[in-house]
Amino acid sequence: MKKQTILNLISCEMKSFILLCVSFVILSSCSTYHQVPNIRSLRFENTINSKQKLSLSKSIEEIVNAGGNHYRKKAIIKQLSSFGLEENTRQERIDWLSVQKNIIVDIPGESDSLIYIVAHYDKTDINPFKLASIYLNGLLDPLISWSYTSQGAIDNATGVAVALQLAKSIAERDNKFSYRILLAGSEESGLRGSRAHVARLSLKEFDKIKFVVNIDVVGVKGKQNCVYTVSDDDLEQEALIIAKQNNIELGVGTFPIGATSDYLPFKKTSFGLDFARSFAFNLTGSLLPQRSY
Repeated sequence: MKKQTILNLISCEMKSFILLCVSFVILSSCSTYHQVPNIRSLRFENTINSKQKLSLSKSIEEIVNAGGNHYRKKAIIKQLSSFGLEENTRQERIDWLSVQKNIIVDIPGESDSLIYIVAHYDKTDINPFKLASIYLNGLLDPLISWSYTSQGAIDNATGVAVALQLAKSIAERDNKFSYRILLAGSEESGLRGSRAHVARLSLKEFDKIKFVVNIDVVGVKGKQNCVYTVSDDDLEQEALIIAKQNNIELGVGTFPIGATSDYLPFKKTSFGLDFARSFAFNLTGSLLPQRSY
């Protein structure tokens, strides 16, 4: 992806988008693994109105209560339809071994310059059946959707809810740039959903991407760190500046060693690294390593 200096090229629309994104992320910060956040108790009058707060809270609750990954996808599609984004939404297969699909929402703007908002919707837990399903590329998911022992609220219902609310807000206004919301499946199986998506992009389409905002594991109670050190330096600094100007607490966190998320495929690596990631997370999936280069 071609790098551009965000500090020099940032527009009013970009500042508005970053502020909106930061605000929704902060709004989700009172949630825990076992409790849907009470968004109504928070105040961000300058950025998010009460209707948006309630919508975010409801969105998190519906995803958390949906059940397994198969039903989480259905809940997300239903929410997008209620936002009037049904015609903007499509599903994308991952590979012939994956039962999950990517959900993609395209919101056109005045130009074809593209901004990605990415969040994975699949979850995992300590359920031995689910762990087995991961190593089998998620093939058991439809059979064990009833048996999850955790809600997957932080990883990653809150992130998906933030992405959905951003999609709704962006669709309600005129935009200079085009936006694509990628709600990826099979992230827990080795980033397979996002890697499959990136691999299918033509060089021409990939070059249209200005930047990618990946939303993962947000809303941890008592934590303000939302921007991580794997971020683009210019975009990270711009987010911190805008947050400070609007009196929003935003810190910089260090990404855990060995941890990955759906930002990685957009960096375009190599066959060797892609195969290693597949093998580490997903024995069956390693037979079909999704490329991201």
